Amino acid sequence: MNKLNLALLLLISLVASGCATTTSDPDRLNAFHDAQPTSILVVPPMNEVTDVQATTSVLATLPYFLGEKGFYVFPVNTVKTLLEFEGYYEAAEVHAAPPEQLTNLFKADAVLYVTIHEWTSKYMVFATVTQVDFGYKLVSADGSLLWEERLKAEYSPNNNSGGGLIGLIVDAVEAAVERANPTYIPLTKTVHARALITPANSSNQGIPVGPYHPGYERYYQRVTETSGVGAKAE
Repeated sequence: MNKLNLALLLLISLVASGCATTTSDPDRLNAFHDAQPTSILVVPPMNEVTDVQATTSVLATLPYFLGEKGFYVFPVNTVKTLLEFEGYYEAAEVHAAPPEQLTNLFKADAVLYVTIHEWTSKYMVFATVTQVDFGYKLVSADGSLLWEERLKAEYSPNNNSGGGLIGLIVDAVEAAVERANPTYIPLTKTVHARALITPANSSNQGIPVGPYHPGYERYYQRVTETSGVGAKAE
């Protein structure tokens, strides 16, 4: 299966599985617009599944999408090392710590918390379904909620084998291949992109652009014109 087909399948799977937003409040970004964070601290995700690969994969892929959105992201490996030096060895401890303590360690404007709700590959002989489900929460140093989202995506091999015994064999082989090497990374990137890159005014998804994005000034000019907030942007 080529990369284009896989990308299309992932997009279809994401739409079909449903993109659950945590709020439909049209003013949900007011706190974000007031804060206009420049730097984001990504802390170790809370992993509710048994696969430790989930944590590593989420951490490894998040910075790219936040950078594309125009934010400075503290190096995740450095963050993990410093947090452990400060006594935060478990993700649960980090998530329970006051945001002010975490932001002060790095002089960050905001903290991004991620919860991994699902990271599974279900094998059923003739079909394998790989699923991921992530919750995101961006909080300022004073604990104010700036943005949150929860999205999931799934992938299953496109079994167009034409039926018959040969078709069943092909389906079984494709399912076994997916089971042996699940497409977790492409799915993880798909969810990150949908959650972070999607325009903030599109179905209550996405986050506003950061100061290193070429559309930053234009975005906050529109915000100022429509709501009177965002005067901090120059």
